[in-house]
Amino acid sequence: MAAIFTSNAGEAASARCPINGVDPSLFRAGMRRLAGACSIIASRSGDLRAGLTATAVCSVSAEPARLLVCVNRSVRAHQVISESGLLSVNVLSEHQEDIARRFAGMVINVVGEDRFLGAGNWREGRLGIPLLEQSIVSFGCQVIEEIPGGSHTVFLCDVIEVSCEREETPPLVYFGGKFARLEQADSENSNGGAA
Repeated sequence: MAAIFTSNAGEAASARCPINGVDPSLFRAGMRRLAGACSIIASRSGDLRAGLTATAVCSVSAEPARLLVCVNRSVRAHQVISESGLLSVNVLSEHQEDIARRFAGMVINVVGEDRFLGAGNWREGRLGIPLLEQSIVSFGCQVIEEIPGGSHTVFLCDVIEVSCEREETPPLVYFGGKFARLEQADSENSNGGAA
């Protein structure tokens, strides 16, 4: 049976939970159980392009169209995004694991500009930043605020451009420390999602 808290619930919660939070390894273990869509976050500052694979992307609002993107401050792309104030979010399909690995630093001796070479067709969007043509959807974004968040920065962005694939394709997801694909329900065995 769940406990019922009254006005002194904050005191009871404080007694159970340490103020300084959980152990980082426990937090990482928990986050491995939170499935996320894989995206390539890309940017350009002058002639310098940079990108990374990320799952920390979230819709903030539709009016205005706004996303948030979390980027580790230790990666090269962070500096490029901060300098330009621009980024793209390119959502990967289930067939693009090789691109996800490339931009996640999982391919030996492939860094910086080399990540873009041989990794799909890239074009410049309206903002002059790289957009991946074969992605499920690409968002061209202008950063409107940078919010420090521990080891990461939360980039709050206005969406300036959206490019969608003509057909809906299943996304590439990250779960349990590895890339995964969604299993498609057999239409003959599907009951429309009802339990």
